[in-house]
Amino acid sequence: QFHEAETTSCGGRVSGLSLWCPQDPMLEGVADSMAYVILRNETSTVDFDGAASDGAPGLSKAALVILVFEAFRSHPLGYIGFLIFLTMWTALALPVTPLEVCAGCVFGPVWGTLGSLTGKTLGCVCALLIGRMMGKSQGWKMPTALEKYLGLLKSRPFETMCAIRIAPIPLGVKNYGLSLVRYPNDKYPYRAYAWSCFLVGIPFSIAWGLTGHGASSLVDVVSKYA
Repeated sequence: QFHEAETTSCGGRVSGLSLWCPQDPMLEGVADSMAYVILRNETSTVDFDGAASDGAPGLSKAALVILVFEAFRSHPLGYIGFLIFLTMWTALALPVTPLEVCAGCVFGPVWGTLGSLTGKTLGCVCALLIGRMMGKSQGWKMPTALEKYLGLLKSRPFETMCAIRIAPIPLGVKNYGLSLVRYPNDKYPYRAYAWSCFLVGIPFSIAWGLTGHGASSLVDVVSKYA
């Protein structure tokens, strides 16, 4: 149940705006984030469905990330939820850096880094499997950014995949582009792909986890990285 707040950071009037927040004290962080959502979207009244009374846009992607991570923070199984969420997010070719920074903020530098690395690697593997199953039937073509690597991918797959992982190419393009490489006798180097995802992801996950740990709040993280 929700009620119209009167005061406190969880509720009250935020610059003359009416904020609805949960009565459950465990979700105060979510309600704080709702104040950010309202101010960012400049709506008059916003509920948890993202509907605005004046017809203004609902929740942005950045606001959604905040609300989801506040839920992860407050729930006993939130860490598992984060792993599943990041896996799906990565497989959908969405930007993962904001989530990795948020993980450092919510779970700390160690567990945030480990969770980010695990979820991102699993998401990359899921993207590979999706691309392998659907790419040929749907007529997907190799991205131009990866065409120059085709020869090396077949002769030295692990080293080349690592080089591609480091290259400034969107993660979704890397994952689904690599899934379209056809090897002789259809023997795809799955192990090389998984290890390249994991090993190259280590320094990035550490860096973003430490960055998130040093942030003052999720709102601070999202305002800078989302």
